[in-house]
Amino acid sequence: MFKRIIALSIAGLWSTSAFAWWDEGHMRVAAMAYELLTPVAKAEANRLIRLNPQYGDWAAAVPHDFEETPASRQAKIDRYTFIRASVWADDIKESPQYKKATTDGHDGARSPDAGRNIGYSDLLLHKYWHFKDINFTTDGTAFPGPDPVDAITQIKLFTAALPSSAPDRDGVRSYDLVWLLHLVGDVHQPLHATALYTHELPNGDSGGNGISVLPAAGQKVALHAYWDAIFGGYSTVYGAIFDSFDASGKPRLVAPAHKAAISDPEVWLKESFELAKSTAYASPVTPSQTAELHRTYETNARKVAEERIALAGARLANLLNSSLK
Repeated sequence: MFKRIIALSIAGLWSTSAFAWWDEGHMRVAAMAYELLTPVAKAEANRLIRLNPQYGDWAAAVPHDFEETPASRQAKIDRYTFIRASVWADDIKESPQYKKATTDGHDGARSPDAGRNIGYSDLLLHKYWHFKDINFTTDGTAFPGPDPVDAITQIKLFTAALPSSAPDRDGVRSYDLVWLLHLVGDVHQPLHATALYTHELPNGDSGGNGISVLPAAGQKVALHAYWDAIFGGYSTVYGAIFDSFDASGKPRLVAPAHKAAISDPEVWLKESFELAKSTAYASPVTPSQTAELHRTYETNARKVAEERIALAGARLANLLNSSLK
């Protein structure tokens, strides 16, 4: 049986707010998507994932089975590395190579290199690619206009570039693919779609980072971090698979077909924005003080998060099946 590995210090992990869904959520999106890929799309995705600089490390982490054949082992590695690649865009935030090369904070969204697509030679972190804030206010506080480069501009850019069959573009397409594995999950997290501006927060709450809450776990955290950690924290690939599928291999939650068929990332983001207003910022959350979350809030939050993960997985599969056919 696969066992999920949960970090020991949840309080310490919750102090980090730059990751949507954290590893568990992103890998569950990828795990569900992988099972929905066509054979052609799966083969091409596997080929492109092998071009990622971390592929060797990921493949080496796959445990050996004495009864496996070369073919079955490669299939196991392909599945594992596809799922693991969904977290690469967060992994690089801890890489000395990227940290040394980048100065692209939130303001970087307006830099000349903000929306470039040059592949793995790009050592910018592009933190502003992980979200798109639809700003709003509940008391008339003024807020700024949107950034020119964000998660939606990049999803569109990478999706358009992915079908190219030119061999000299494979490195860039691999880069595009691993970013798409991540960003589709990002925009389905409600607090990656908005920022609240109020008299108490005239500069905005950065998607819930400026609001604190007290969940049943008993540790005060930022609202954004609460939603990021809603699946329990960091995990393994096999933990994500275990949490996504039952013992027979069937998905634990299936997205409605009519919703999964929606292919416009702008619609995905608008859904997240509306859910942020109706669920993430729902009572008892307030910008003026730390709110103690009650059972109803936490139950609704978990339900919404599970539904968004399932939708993201189905929509990611549809995107790749179309782009890699």
